[in-house]
Amino acid sequence: MIVAAWTVCAGTVMPAAADTDPRGYLTKMKAQEMWKVADGTGITVAVIDSGVKDIPGLEGRVLPGMSFMEPPFERPDVSYPPHEDFVGHGTTMTAGIVGDGSAGGPRGLAPGAKVLPIRTSVGTPMAFAVASEAAKGIRYAADNGAKVINLSIGMTQDWPMGKIKPAVEYAQSKGVLIFAAMGNEGEGNNWTNVIAALPGVLGVGAVDEDGQVMPFSSHGPDTDLSAPGGQVLNRCNGNKDWCVGDGGTSYATSLASASAALVWSAHPDWTANQVARVLIQTAGGPVDGAKRSDWVGYGAVRPRKVLLDHEGDPGVPDADPLASPAPAKAPTPSAEQTAAAPRRVESADAESGLSWQWPALGAVVALSLGITVLVKRRRR
Repeated sequence: MIVAAWTVCAGTVMPAAADTDPRGYLTKMKAQEMWKVADGTGITVAVIDSGVKDIPGLEGRVLPGMSFMEPPFERPDVSYPPHEDFVGHGTTMTAGIVGDGSAGGPRGLAPGAKVLPIRTSVGTPMAFAVASEAAKGIRYAADNGAKVINLSIGMTQDWPMGKIKPAVEYAQSKGVLIFAAMGNEGEGNNWTNVIAALPGVLGVGAVDEDGQVMPFSSHGPDTDLSAPGGQVLNRCNGNKDWCVGDGGTSYATSLASASAALVWSAHPDWTANQVARVLIQTAGGPVDGAKRSDWVGYGAVRPRKVLLDHEGDPGVPDADPLASPAPAKAPTPSAEQTAAAPRRVESADAESGLSWQWPALGAVVALSLGITVLVKRRRR
């Protein structure tokens, strides 16, 4: 099954003008203070997704990019530009990283960064081609200046890994840091994204702006970090408006990617391993004192600890921090993060129409062999 690791709770979506502040996580993360130190300038984040629509708030922040979107069988002559988006998913991720906050949209966590849009068939009847398209996109990103690759798309079976895994290894050999959404099946089958199981890829779970675990967040040994994925601004109504709803692990992944851009912008001489290491070291660890948990990994990303408090030891440049026996400095418990098992949604909520399943945005490839999740082998 190839899907977008994204969901909007239909029961809670509301106009962006509602009283709910969907950008409260920026205040919690002390974004304004961080931007005085670094805002992502000099860092390119590749968003491999459904494309990016040219909308107010993204002007001058999105590079030309590339589309690997397959044309429909009956129209092989059709081409799709990277600066268009049928479903709004890639546009949402891009705004969460670099948006300027205008026209009702979100202010990105790394507004000085650039996004390299790479369009795939997510959200179309050609979605079965996403694995091949994403693999090409990963290589393109690595060859065209991306320091960070954001994969807020998911695959729940391991057969596409024959294409994805070599592309990931190629990008890593070029010094690129890759984040992948864990998925939004935490209350269902707990299907997890097999891309997050690949060595060296950072799997991202979702918490709310207070650091509480989101029950829908898929979880397991491949969860490495977490970030806000609750009530945020999403593109809705056919990618025509902004609405408030749960952004899921997709949005959380965009914030993790933006956090890496902030840290890398402040320390441009660091390697991908060093950026990953300090993000792990400074994450808001489980309140029970555990080093990590399957729900939040090493904890919620806190780039302010690096930029404002000067915490984190980047360590040696070539050692993968996920392969090390332990981070150089164990994450400290924080009121910003709890790893306690999330409260189960009561049956009354389920009856109201809440669903945290990954939406199949277009054709779904389902194999009768079932779902096989790769065991994560840390690279190097």
